[in-house]
Amino acid sequence: MERRPTILTVDEVARYLRVHSMTVYRLIQRGELPALRVGRSWRFKKDQLSQWLQEREINAHRDGARPTSARPSRRLKPRGRR
Repeated sequence: MERRPTILTVDEVARYLRVHSMTVYRLIQRGELPALRVGRSWRFKKDQLSQWLQEREINAHRDGARPTSARPSRRLKPRGRR
């Protein structure tokens, strides 16, 4: 019996990665996330997403890099007197 890959939608990927759906679209736009275009929609193979996550984890540990979601906080400009 042939095992078919599990196919996910953008919303399902967002829940799987625990990010907002706009983050998924941004990752697609940058070419960072493995995705398939079906008509006007995007689809994802769950096994490729798992592999993508594993590769990012390995690269982050090897390179000593911070995860992309851990951005430094923006410093606010001091407010002048009114």
